[in-house]
Amino acid sequence: MGRYKCAYECESSDDADEKYFKFPLCNERRLKKWLANMKWKDWTPSRFSVLCSKHFEEQHLDRTGKCVQLREDAVPTIFLPQDEASKTKTDSTPRGRRKKQVSTVASQTSLAAPSATVIADEEELAHADAEVELEDKVLRWRIVMDQSLVKITSLPHFFHGDYCAQQDVQWAPDTDVMTSAEEIHGLDPEKVIEVTAAWQWLGLDVRGPLPPTHNGHKYVVTLSDYYSKWVEAAAVPSYLPMHVAKHIGDAVCHFGLPLRILSRLPRDAVVQINQELARQLTTDVSLVVQHPHTGAVDLNTQHMIDRMVSDLVDEHAADWDVFLPAKVFALCFQEHSHTKERPFALLCCQDSELVHSPLRLHYTDTQIQESAFLVQYGASTITQI
Repeated sequence: MGRYKCAYECESSDDADEKYFKFPLCNERRLKKWLANMKWKDWTPSRFSVLCSKHFEEQHLDRTGKCVQLREDAVPTIFLPQDEASKTKTDSTPRGRRKKQVSTVASQTSLAAPSATVIADEEELAHADAEVELEDKVLRWRIVMDQSLVKITSLPHFFHGDYCAQQDVQWAPDTDVMTSAEEIHGLDPEKVIEVTAAWQWLGLDVRGPLPPTHNGHKYVVTLSDYYSKWVEAAAVPSYLPMHVAKHIGDAVCHFGLPLRILSRLPRDAVVQINQELARQLTTDVSLVVQHPHTGAVDLNTQHMIDRMVSDLVDEHAADWDVFLPAKVFALCFQEHSHTKERPFALLCCQDSELVHSPLRLHYTDTQIQESAFLVQYGASTITQI
């Protein structure tokens, strides 16, 4: 692993025989602990950032296999004092700070709700991406979402002193996510929506920008079924409404119409996606509803998708879109950690008829946005927000 260099720039950075470990970017809580222990201000790890094994206590290292690995609960604890570490970072990475400033501009431009149309946003995003690529070829992808849905700006519980959440890392809103069935059952029943069957409620996300492929694709559109954990994914050149709506339409043709689709995309984008879907499906029902906890309904599946996208880019940077269908196929045909079932079995092996006409619900979009979701499997609860 000589191509890696310790992100902390310790004495072992240039040691080709040293063991290096990537940051847990798909595990928000664990990542916060790593960064809190590093005690660095204004720095965010990319998917290429690593720490060497000298920062981990021996109890956190697993040496039983052919290569040294980290244990699941491993957290780095061996670092320089805060003032000395800050001096090291400041003196050694001026270029990194310039990249951070450009990345912040790109993030703020792309996450802000569009002032005119989503097309204008795409042009601004492309311009920001070009600036970042001139400074550094590596830009960590993100989940496209509405800036108004990002409620947490600092994390005093995980960060020491005045350490704040970085602009290009989207932390899970811990205080807003329900963590147990008891919490949800304690809410007003009218504020709880139960998911009791496959393909009722779906989550829509867009991830990118990724390295452009030979086919010009830069984003991944995903639909995930909260009940069965089935995932649909498609590579698209941009996250314009027409591209997202086409992917939704293709999924509807295969599995029928869901009750509704939750999304954290900017509000104007959601409106235009619904308009495009209405034209394709000849309906006046708005299928996509903006919801702040779109990803939190099923965190496990979201982490699996994040890991899949990161692996795709690492292994097939120039043609990740060609290998995307095989990766999604593997997700849907392996046992899910929560349901202990294959998503294929829960979605495709059940006796159910395709829904061809949109169902009108007894609650409004506003009521959906203010509700918590509870996934029920018979008499047992599997996951919820």
